Amino acid sequence: MYNYNPGNPTDQQYQSAYRQAERRVKAKLSFYWHLASYVLVNGLLIVIYLVTGPIPGFYTYPWFIWPMFGWGIGLLFHFMGTFVFSNVSSDQNRRRMIEEEMRRMGAYPPGNSYSSGMPAAGTAGPGAPTGSFDKDLPPDIR
Repeated sequence: MYNYNPGNPTDQQYQSAYRQAERRVKAKLSFYWHLASYVLVNGLLIVIYLVTGPIPGFYTYPWFIWPMFGWGIGLLFHFMGTFVFSNVSSDQNRRRMIEEEMRRMGAYPPGNSYSSGMPAAGTAGPGAPTGSFDKDLPPDIR
């Protein structure tokens, strides 16, 4: 999918690549906003602690570390989902998983794919068979 000639912006392959790029950019921007709110809010908590908590000569428990720790775990998972495992939910990976599941169910013999020998989706022209059962799948798992 990454090695295509953009040509016509109405081309199905171009639109699919554009949607995928748009999803990735949205996920990255979402992570950056999450990181900014983490830094700002936890900075504010540290300021509150410093203004109200420490008394010279006495130990004051640094309570702000617990919200930082809990939220930091969520931020770590957001980072992993955005930058490390970003292809886990890609269309190509989803189709591969559907093919594997259909093989397990016995829908077609091992080694054969319902798309083998057929052009990739969107490349054969309008109305042409794509070799994909995706059109029969519910929209939430396409």
